[in-house]
Amino acid sequence: MDAHDPPPAAAPPLERRPEDELEEVRELVAGGAPLTGSLASRFYRAVHALDPAATEESLAPLPGNRGVHLYETLVSWAPIVPGEQVVDLGCGSGGATRAAARLTGPEGMVVGIDMSPEALDEARSRTDPELPVLYRRGDVRRLGTVPDRTFDCALASMVLDTVDDLEPVLTEVFRILRPGGRFVASVTAFDRLRPIDASFMGAVIAVVGRHAPGALAGRASRASIPHEPADAYAFREVGLATVEEQDVQFAVVMEDVEDAWALFGRTYIARVLGEEGRDELRRVLERRTPHTLYLPLRFLRTRRPG
Repeated sequence: MDAHDPPPAAAPPLERRPEDELEEVRELVAGGAPLTGSLASRFYRAVHALDPAATEESLAPLPGNRGVHLYETLVSWAPIVPGEQVVDLGCGSGGATRAAARLTGPEGMVVGIDMSPEALDEARSRTDPELPVLYRRGDVRRLGTVPDRTFDCALASMVLDTVDDLEPVLTEVFRILRPGGRFVASVTAFDRLRPIDASFMGAVIAVVGRHAPGALAGRASRASIPHEPADAYAFREVGLATVEEQDVQFAVVMEDVEDAWALFGRTYIARVLGEEGRDELRRVLERRTPHTLYLPLRFLRTRRPG
């Protein structure tokens, strides 16, 4: 895949302003409509359009145990070596894309794919033009013109949690990887919360339950990837090798409500809430701080056999 290739098949554009789209989703979810399927897709696309750098600016700077870093650890666990062809699925503002490109060097190439033009614009603005990076618009479930067996490695940083059904995504991952190619991803792992942090997050989720009950559906009601049976089945069904896991923690030091809101205000949790819900969430965070939350994440690694 090079600069002259046509872009992968893209998701249709948002029909309205992201602010209007998000407000309609909030109203539906507040009324109990489950945040799944097309409604979930609309929600995530609107959120990413409004705040494409949220993950890079709120999660990536957090200190991790054992020296882990949201992007650097992901690409090192692949591991990526000079000269390889890499694809970053759901690249967002390009944090993992750039980290991978620093490892492939000029002999290699990294292609960042995202359905949000706003995210791609942000990614391009943050990327040194000397890095071997191409950004393309596309849907990770339908990579269209990307040829079979194109890439040595595929990345997905904090993306799989936004997908209801993993099988279409993993089918595409398998298709575009060369035999022996690796797939490395990061996901949340809230089933690994410390008891004190489970209590903290329980108070936060209670606000969601009161103001946006439909959000407590889909991924929010399942075990963390890959332990949900449907997810485990999807990895096996598409032919990927046994998934390796590494659970890590990122420390969120919240001395006061402003510290807490710097993180929570840019999460899906806050975005799904209307004004009253966000106000209540701030009050809950104020009562619960100071607190250090150890946010559990999981790195996943598998490969296409061969």
